[in-house]
Amino acid sequence: MKNIFLITILLTSIFSKNLYSQNQAAPRSYLHKVTVDSVFQTKAYTYLKVKEIIKGKDSLQWLALPNFPAKVGDIYYFDSGLQMGEFQSKELKRAFKQILFLANLGTTPEISEKNIVPVPVFDTIQQNVPPPVVHTVLVKEVIQVGGYTYLRVNEGDLEKWLAVVKISASPGQTFTYDDAAPMKDFTSKELKRTFSEIYFLGKLTFVPTEVNVKSKEKTPKSKKDKISNKITIAKLYENKKSYSGQTVIISGEVTKYSANIMGKNWIHIEDGTGFSRKSDLTVVIEKEVKVGEKVTVEGKITLDKDFGSGYFFEVMMGDAKILEK
Repeated sequence: MKNIFLITILLTSIFSKNLYSQNQAAPRSYLHKVTVDSVFQTKAYTYLKVKEIIKGKDSLQWLALPNFPAKVGDIYYFDSGLQMGEFQSKELKRAFKQILFLANLGTTPEISEKNIVPVPVFDTIQQNVPPPVVHTVLVKEVIQVGGYTYLRVNEGDLEKWLAVVKISASPGQTFTYDDAAPMKDFTSKELKRTFSEIYFLGKLTFVPTEVNVKSKEKTPKSKKDKISNKITIAKLYENKKSYSGQTVIISGEVTKYSANIMGKNWIHIEDGTGFSRKSDLTVVIEKEVKVGEKVTVEGKITLDKDFGSGYFFEVMMGDAKILEK
């Protein structure tokens, strides 16, 4: 009984949506709480003037999101987004000195996939809900300016422009992003050009393909030939029952890390794929890694793992080893 109680205490620090250091997990809650002061709706976007109490004083700011119903007095929560300065909205016929573009807002302080907008909130799990749209793009041109990165990309035969908070990117690399609404006739004063259509994104996920992998990361060919059980996170979630108890290999980027819990290190990885709104995998390893590292892990899949105190994992990989780092 004492050991169970100890495990429960230790697990409390592991599984937060936002980890700010390698050795300490942040609370499972959003950073900002705002109250809607004004609402402006356009065809594709919802503009919100919101109030946030900072150091005991009211602070006003503008937010922009893909179109969703909102009203004055609503309370929402969020972490971060794409901050734009001197933004001109032709639909509203007004300029914003500063505006924050967000992918979604939380409806409760607790971070949860069930409590976000514009996705409707349900008390129970929805049945027959289509998975979120994930776009895969190939970078053709990169423009770095100020705190932003502008990317001309191809998605199949379609060419488009993306904008994101400054990242490292090069032509030939592959990225993925969740579905987003385009901004029409956007003028960048820094670039002194107007984009007929551009997508403002909060996040781009790097996809480690054969084109993107550096030569120093070579793996012996004979070893690669043996990796017949390498799958994506999307495939794992989509066919989780068939992988239960099976050893699989998955490559991805470390997005969360918590060290030395019950003698092991706990990480979350993402590979740019997802199924039914699930895009990351919890993995238990022995080696130390850092958030942002690309790793390939091999381990046995466990389903419906319940550690108590609300820490339940639909799918996880235990006692994994790192094949590439």
